[in-house]
Amino acid sequence: MPTFSKGKFARAMCDRCGHEMKYLELKREWTGLLVCGECWDPQTKIEFPTNFPTDPEALREPRPDNDVEAHEGRVYAGSEIGGYFTGQKLSVALGEITVTLI
Repeated sequence: MPTFSKGKFARAMCDRCGHEMKYLELKREWTGLLVCGECWDPQTKIEFPTNFPTDPEALREPRPDNDVEAHEGRVYAGSEIGGYFTGQKLSVALGEITVTLI
């Protein structure tokens, strides 16, 4: 296994500002750069969050809407075909409804 020198007399340049200094005074930044103490920028949790909140998509145990009073008298029928609504007939247990949209 190779061994490396201690570097106590080595000189190096800061990857950000380019100033020459002792190699042992450089710090490795989260970006992978070796920088001096003045250029060193710590990674903050605010700038790079690791836990992104997700949007809720569905309920675990959904229940149907059984509120009869809220839906009384409303019948939704028809679908958009080719960008236009056409007259359609809807058969329901209550009777027959003809919907004509102009």
